[in-house]
Amino acid sequence: MGEPVRIPARGDGFVLGGELFLPEGPPRAMVLIAGAMAVRASYYAALAGYVASQGAVALIVDYRGIGASRPPGRLQDVRASFHDWGVSDLAGAVDWLAQRFPDLPLLWVGHSAGAQLMGLVHPSPVRAALFVAAGTAWWNAYRGRSRAVMLALWYAVFPVVLTLKGYLPMRRFRQGEDVPRGVAREWARWGRDRRYVFSYAEPRGGMAYTTYGGPLLALTIADDSYAPPSATTHLLSLYPRAQAERQTVSAQSGPIGHFGFFRQPGLWPTPVRWLLSHGCPPRARHLG
Repeated sequence: MGEPVRIPARGDGFVLGGELFLPEGPPRAMVLIAGAMAVRASYYAALAGYVASQGAVALIVDYRGIGASRPPGRLQDVRASFHDWGVSDLAGAVDWLAQRFPDLPLLWVGHSAGAQLMGLVHPSPVRAALFVAAGTAWWNAYRGRSRAVMLALWYAVFPVVLTLKGYLPMRRFRQGEDVPRGVAREWARWGRDRRYVFSYAEPRGGMAYTTYGGPLLALTIADDSYAPPSATTHLLSLYPRAQAERQTVSAQSGPIGHFGFFRQPGLWPTPVRWLLSHGCPPRARHLG
């Protein structure tokens, strides 16, 4: 179990809930695990505990409107946008870590939306990044039936559902936590635009998408229909200066899909070792 923490978002001070996992000895790095759309931070607790067992501080945090960061009252009344999750919430988590552990390198684990939003934390202090099951949701980055599904979501389903409900009822579809209306609306707007999240960042100088030049390992899950290889390729194009590598993780002992990586500890050692070895300064590398 991690230590419950409260973290102020950058800019507006919105209070976010999270958990901090500490190693037994002196930490050699700090790792921010940025989750997927509509997924509680607690889903990543097991991975965070494993990262801590490898000698790094690990932080998981809920985005505003989700889990421990959902204020009391109706979700329809929560004012949030998708970009808030990056420029305010994840940026606030980065600031909080830097204040508490000022001498440690920052490493990033991004699942789906958590990988998309890394470029909104600007200027970027990230030393190395691991993307898992991550792509953009631009409709034309998909193929075949999936492309038709994404088109229907962004142009028909989302507008109707958000008008009727005032939020995105993901629980009803067994797809995680309900999502604030402003987040879902911006998600759909990005999904209709070839630039995706860069449509927000481009007018603001590109933010960290155009400046991040560190190591980046993107894991594509072979049976992941949410983030197929073409969507991952599109996401990596938004980080043109990154020292990007790609690997495919196959379902050898059962399905993995978009979410299963974080429930299968046998998949963790190699990518976590990669992240720590690429993100820690040479004197701090002592892989175990």
